[in-house]
Amino acid sequence: MISIFPKGDTRQALRIRRVLMAVAGYLFIGAGCYLGVHFGYARNPELSVVLSITAWVLGINIIILTLMYKGINERFRDPSLTLFQIFCGIMTITLIAYHMVDRIRGTASVLYILAFMFGTFRLRLKDLLVLTGITGGLYAGAMTLLHFSDPGTVDPQLEVMRWVILMMALVWVSYMANYISKLRRRITRLVTHDALTGVLSRREIFEVLNREKAFSDRAGTPFSLCMLDLDDFKRMNDTYGHQAGDAVLQAFARALKDNTRTTDYVGRYGGEEFMVVFSNFQCLDSRASSAQRLLAATRSIRLPDISPDLKVTTSMGIAAYQPGESPDTLVARADAALYKAKENGKDQAVFKGPGTD
Repeated sequence: MISIFPKGDTRQALRIRRVLMAVAGYLFIGAGCYLGVHFGYARNPELSVVLSITAWVLGINIIILTLMYKGINERFRDPSLTLFQIFCGIMTITLIAYHMVDRIRGTASVLYILAFMFGTFRLRLKDLLVLTGITGGLYAGAMTLLHFSDPGTVDPQLEVMRWVILMMALVWVSYMANYISKLRRRITRLVTHDALTGVLSRREIFEVLNREKAFSDRAGTPFSLCMLDLDDFKRMNDTYGHQAGDAVLQAFARALKDNTRTTDYVGRYGGEEFMVVFSNFQCLDSRASSAQRLLAATRSIRLPDISPDLKVTTSMGIAAYQPGESPDTLVARADAALYKAKENGKDQAVFKGPGTD
C-alpha cells in the first residue's frame, strides 16, 4: 500500500501533514472566493485572474511538497519552511484583497490572521514581527496601486482604518503566538532532553537514528553511530558518591558536545552509556580523528572538587550505517564493538562493520 507520508521519519511526515493542512485551508478560502465571484463581490471577475491566483497557489504547494518528498528541505535552517509558507499565504491573501470590492475587503484581515496562526508553534517573535511589517507593506502597496489604477474603488480613510486595525491585530497575534511558542519549546525540551546532562534523551536519539536512516535511504548520505560507556563508573560512584557520579556524567556530556560538530547528535542511552550520531559522515576506522578526539576529550576531564587524582576514560564502539539496515541492527553492531573495546582493556575505540566478528 502506497503511503503519502515517509515511513520511519516522523518529523518529515509531520511537516507534510502541516503542508496538507495548509492546502486544505487554501481550498476553503478558494471556495469562498469562487462564491464571492458568483455573487458579484469580485472587482475583476475575469476567468484569467481567478485561474492565475489558483495556479499560483497550486504551484507553490507543489514546490513545497516536492522539496519535502525529496528531503531537500532538511538542508535548510527551517526544514518546515514555515516562513516561506506564511509569506506565500500573505501574498495570496493580498492578491485576493486587491480583487475584492470595497465593502467586503475588510474580511482580508481575518485571512491574514489565519495565515499567522500557521506559524504559532514554530516562529519566534522577531520572525512574526517581520512578517507583520511585510503584511502591512504589501497591503498598503496594493491599496495604493488600486487607488491610482482604478480611482473610486478605494476609500482612503476607510483603508487607513483597516490598515491600522490589521497592524494592531497582527502585533497582538505575534506576541500571543510567541508566548505559546516559548511554552511549546520548553515542553519539547523536557521531553527530548535528558534532565541531568542536557543531551538528547534515549527516545529522541532513536528518533534521530530513524530520521537519519530515512534521509540516507532517500539521498544516499552516510552517517555513523558511536556508542560510549564510561570506564569503571560504578567504582567512581562507590568511591566518591552519587553526586560525584552525576558531576562526572555532566562533564562527560559537555566534553562530547564540545568535541562534535553542530550537525552531529549527542544523546544519553542510559546510565553511563551515551550515543553520538555523526551525520553525513562515514566512520570506517576506529582511528578516525572524530573518534580519537572524543577519547582525548574524555581523558582531559578534570574534576578537582571531587578528587585531583580522578581520571575519566571511556570505551567506544563505532558502526557505519549500511543501506537498508534497521536502526536496531546498527545499534547492535555499535554495542558489540563497545563490549569488544571493554574486553580489549578499555579507553579505546573499536569499529565493527557488517558481518565482522
